[in-house]
Amino acid sequence: MNSGPSRPPSDAELDRLLGSKLRRTSPAFEQRWRELRAELAGARPPARASWLRRLLWPGLPALAAAAVALVVVLRRDAPPAAVPAPVSFEELFALDAALHPARSLLAAENREALLHLPAQPRS
Repeated sequence: MNSGPSRPPSDAELDRLLGSKLRRTSPAFEQRWRELRAELAGARPPARASWLRRLLWPGLPALAAAAVALVVVLRRDAPPAAVPAPVSFEELFALDAALHPARSLLAAENREALLHLPAQPRS
């Protein structure tokens, strides 16, 4: 504890305190920090990395656009899907004649009756 009443600092003391550098660490710590900072900073990365980085970001969209263009060109040049040949009237009449015996199954009553028949006939 202070023994007497505290007196305000003089103008010269205030100027000295405000003009001095703020120092929170010891000189030994500052020296160790300078050595460690130099060690951590290390050597600069090779110049190749900088030009590679400059080409990488514009290169990615260009590569994507080229891939899309390639897909579009390949799909456009692909042969069209095989279209079945038109069916002639003679084939249609032959199909109708082949399916004529099953025409009775078209009625709803006949379809329901078939649903209730047993799967295996009784002997």
